[in-house]
Amino acid sequence: MSTADQIDGTAVISTYFEDRIAAAQKEVEEARAALAAAEAKVERRESERDAFARDGSLHPAAYNSDTGQPEWEVCQWAQTRSARVAFKDLTPSGDTTFNRLRAEEKAAHSWLREHGYTVPSPFGEKA
Repeated sequence: MSTADQIDGTAVISTYFEDRIAAAQKEVEEARAALAAAEAKVERRESERDAFARDGSLHPAAYNSDTGQPEWEVCQWAQTRSARVAFKDLTPSGDTTFNRLRAEEKAAHSWLREHGYTVPSPFGEKA
């Protein structure tokens, strides 16, 4: 009698389904963790917005700045908005949108300066 004759094929196929179910359950757990992290991020951003609305304070930059200065994050955000339009929509209406976003970028820089922040030189020279 061979080894294959001693193994129950039904049990093997059942194991196949159990493995697939376990993999799907792992995906669900990972998705739940990602959802929880995203929901926490929304709450954090809302509290940052509320603090800004309440007293004009900017949160410390969470990334991309060794100095932790929020003006870097604000300037990058403003620049990225106009850059996306510049490369995506090269039409007269796109030009209008681009010009509006560049004006918003300049307004953000002005606000930062008026409130005692320094616009980092990579951004301040252009806008």
